[in-house]
Amino acid sequence: MSHRAIVAAWVGSSNSGDELVFSVLCRLLSDRGVIISAPSLKPKTTTATHGVETFGHLNRRTLHRQLESSEALVFGGGGILQDETGIWNLPYHLARIRTAQKINLPWVGIGLGAAGIKTRWGRRQVASVFTDHEAVSVRDEVSALALEALGIKNVTRAADLAWLTPPPTRKGSGVLAVCLRGPQTSRLRPGSVGPPSLLPKQKVLNLAENLDKVGKLNGFKIRFIALDPTFDAPVHRQVAERMTASTELVQANFDNLTSNFSDVEIAITMRYHGAIAASLAGAGVVVLPFSPKLNALVDELKPVAIAARQSSDIPEAVALAMTSRSHLNEVVARLKDRSKRNTIVLDRIFGER
Repeated sequence: MSHRAIVAAWVGSSNSGDELVFSVLCRLLSDRGVIISAPSLKPKTTTATHGVETFGHLNRRTLHRQLESSEALVFGGGGILQDETGIWNLPYHLARIRTAQKINLPWVGIGLGAAGIKTRWGRRQVASVFTDHEAVSVRDEVSALALEALGIKNVTRAADLAWLTPPPTRKGSGVLAVCLRGPQTSRLRPGSVGPPSLLPKQKVLNLAENLDKVGKLNGFKIRFIALDPTFDAPVHRQVAERMTASTELVQANFDNLTSNFSDVEIAITMRYHGAIAASLAGAGVVVLPFSPKLNALVDELKPVAIAARQSSDIPEAVALAMTSRSHLNEVVARLKDRSKRNTIVLDRIFGER
């Protein structure tokens, strides 16, 4: 017998990492006979890409109607429990849980990141909503501790859903992948609204200088991979134009995200799923400072991922990442196994019905 569920996350955006997470969740739910409907920024595109029912992400009436005809709400995955990008993020996402609660619909959280809850108001919002879930899984230890500190029960330590993506076939080597992004926007403005933010000039110059140094020292070809072309590509052009080495500018999408890393030796990234895609492809990882969720990911990827506090640390960090690749298979296998714990959450809510 088929089940019906609403999946509430950041769906239909230009962020290929979020789309990868959604695709894995769709597969896991389909394996359990669940028919999915999802609010999306681009409903037609989401339906065409993932083959699921969709509706507009701001259409509250349709959300209510869809929830009434569903057996459960699946909240996640991804790092949607955060307020570092602005004051609007948590109210936007948590409103879907509140709507489900009004009609006493069972709900679960799956593969969630909560490292970016930075304010007291944000913590209060999450604590007030996460009171009646049937189960919740998180993608790292920092997120687990953050939710448990709020008194939230039934927290399963899993890993990001993207770890369940099949790895790409290796098709060469010798590439240094770079995944940058612009600085956070004003907290009073939704992050998806307005023009993309660019890096300060001095930071651009420092990045260009040290990427040139690493490329020359190791004989790397340099490929900029924009996981969110709308916001990442302008920053990549900023840096590439200041470099002396020849560079390749690539815009990833859901279909080619992991394959863009199939010949990568080392990835230098500000993107969470850039680190995961690189690791799945057999590459070492250097993480640049940007967000608390990246610090949490470095902890999960130890000793494979190396943190570089500033641009001048990149050459040394790359050398360490090259050495630490000997541990990569072990670390990736561990995180894949932990990501399978997300299915415990799905089996609890659908296996009992």
